[in-house]
Amino acid sequence: MAHCVGRPGGRDWEQKPAKAAEWAMLSLVPRPSGRPAMLSPLPLDPYEDDAGLSRVAVVRHRPAPVEVPVGVLPAGDLEVRLERVDGETLRWSWATADEPIFPHPLATLPDDEPSTVRLTSGPDGFTLRHEGVLGRHAFALGLIWDQLLDTAGPYPWVETLRRQAAEATAQAEKTRRLRAEREAERWGGPPPSDRVRGLLSQAQSLARMDRPILDRIDALPAARQREAACWAARRAMRVAGLEGIGWIAEVLAAAEADHPLPPSFTEQGGAPAFHRLLSDPEVPHTTVPLRIDSKTFGIHSVTEMLQQAAAFPALLALANDDPLAAAIDAVYNAAIAHGDDRDRFFTDAHTALR
Repeated sequence: MAHCVGRPGGRDWEQKPAKAAEWAMLSLVPRPSGRPAMLSPLPLDPYEDDAGLSRVAVVRHRPAPVEVPVGVLPAGDLEVRLERVDGETLRWSWATADEPIFPHPLATLPDDEPSTVRLTSGPDGFTLRHEGVLGRHAFALGLIWDQLLDTAGPYPWVETLRRQAAEATAQAEKTRRLRAEREAERWGGPPPSDRVRGLLSQAQSLARMDRPILDRIDALPAARQREAACWAARRAMRVAGLEGIGWIAEVLAAAEADHPLPPSFTEQGGAPAFHRLLSDPEVPHTTVPLRIDSKTFGIHSVTEMLQQAAAFPALLALANDDPLAAAIDAVYNAAIAHGDDRDRFFTDAHTALR
């Protein structure tokens, strides 16, 4: 085993031994990099590769008797456990702390293997040997042992770690608060359930129109969600003058009877059915105002859109196997199809969905 020896007559860190020990401990328990995930990872540091390397011994000598602390050395989210084996031998091991102090606690230990600390006496004094440590940790451990052997009292790195933890906690709270504010703006209130947030649907757009209706749909059992989707689709077809078009009426009736929809509605996102709508001479052509959301697009304007094209996606929504997504999309598109009469539609929707 290789040795790293502290020269008995050599210079200690006379000027700042506590700061040296603090630096040493912090180097052993570094916080994860704050590098954004979108950036490519940094190359591996060859200094950190311990594969195939021998472990070393850190040696410290003192002319006078010394005490080796037994118990726990706190190190933020981690701790060092010094357990006595016999009168001259202790076991040094890293572990996670029972009560971590950072908002995102460390889980990786500096060294997974325990090491051995021996304290022996001789005619020229006392010698401490910390055996079996990683070579790249030897210098830092030497500085830490200088502090432990020469100075009683609080460990100098503890307050620094607490301060860093307090700053990290404050930053995490600030980030959480800003995220909550952005989410509240996106959703028109506190974020809905994870189920709703995970949908590929018009949930956010519906929430900005009428947040309570989104929560009401989410709270319905699946069978009622499917009924809500059919109800909204029928209202959309009615307001757009499509309820009496033969093939559309048949599809709507099939959905209400829980029968499968034709392939033109289930394939290619319903594009064949939408093409048939636009080419059918029996389909009326009316327009409704489409008011652009200034918060979403940075402008506030009103344009006209074909009412039948606005309403038809409510019927296409019934092809979705997920009743929650189908209900959300059908209600949203039905609301768009009602144009400036949207508020009355939502009033009716709240009544229908109770």
